Amino acid sequence: MRILMINHEFTVTGSSTAFFRLAKHLQSSGHHITILPINPAPGPIADHYAAAGIPIETNVGLRNFSLAIANTICAAPAINAIGRQLPTIWFVNEAEVALGLLRRNPDWAAAFVHASMVIYNSAFQHDVFRSFTYPLDPAKFHTVPFGVDIDASRIRRDRAAPKAGRIRIVQVGTIEPRKRPGDVIRAVARLDPQVECVICGKIYNLEPEAQAIANADPARYRLLEGLSDEEVLAWVESADVFVLASESETQALAAYEAALLARPMILSDLPCYRGVFAHGRNCLMFPPGHVEMLAQSIGMLMRSSEMSETLGRAAQRVAGRYTNQAFFERFGLVMQQALGPR
Repeated sequence: MRILMINHEFTVTGSSTAFFRLAKHLQSSGHHITILPINPAPGPIADHYAAAGIPIETNVGLRNFSLAIANTICAAPAINAIGRQLPTIWFVNEAEVALGLLRRNPDWAAAFVHASMVIYNSAFQHDVFRSFTYPLDPAKFHTVPFGVDIDASRIRRDRAAPKAGRIRIVQVGTIEPRKRPGDVIRAVARLDPQVECVICGKIYNLEPEAQAIANADPARYRLLEGLSDEEVLAWVESADVFVLASESETQALAAYEAALLARPMILSDLPCYRGVFAHGRNCLMFPPGHVEMLAQSIGMLMRSSEMSETLGRAAQRVAGRYTNQAFFERFGLVMQQALGPR
């Protein structure tokens, strides 16, 4: 079957990485995949598609395809155009961020109608978009978490520098307001100078106060962009504590990867973690934006190696359920439903 996959962008994000893994799986299953980019600007994910022999086209004839699969809320205009002509599956990988975009672009909401199937990463997203979807058939909406597998043999441990201090804190995610990297920097600044802070992700902007802290001590604060997945995993594996201070997430694949590596985690208390990660059971949590509580949580794990070990192993057991194979199987069922009578 010929499948058109509509990709948002070629930067390295959780959604773009998972979408590429899906494309490779469908290709290995015998399907012919073509990528139609919303934003065709070059990026590392485009190189992944090229290496896999998956073509990227900016102009396609829809009659050549049997199914379209679209990624992120930004695919809504494409779905409005394509969904009338092809069975279309839409991954909506955002929550509060998407609501802002829908308010600014009200015509995008029609994509919920034109998509054959809509897939969310987490159950709470059904409620986030309820005002746009309540008249529609509930059978077209699905919760299918992405899979997260790690091939330990491919981790580039040689690319993670030795610790600059006694304790290494690592966050993974784009350096921009939603991920709140400045909170991590400010929390570390309240701790012993032997605590090192590493943030891996494309740099968009960092608030001036946090940037000044990082600039004043570059050996202690590392902001790293342009890393491969294997390099990022090496930094995560080297962490004494993994932190994700985001104010909004839908699945947060970086947290699942850290959990698979048995890193003790401190996560902001978000609805996407319900039923997966829980404070005191397999991680520590704090209210988004509460820098002092984040600093105190880091200090708690610094003082208790037993707690760190227990939380890390508990997180690993939970994350182990979210395999790529489980994701592919659940996606296959949605694909069958989309290709059925419309």
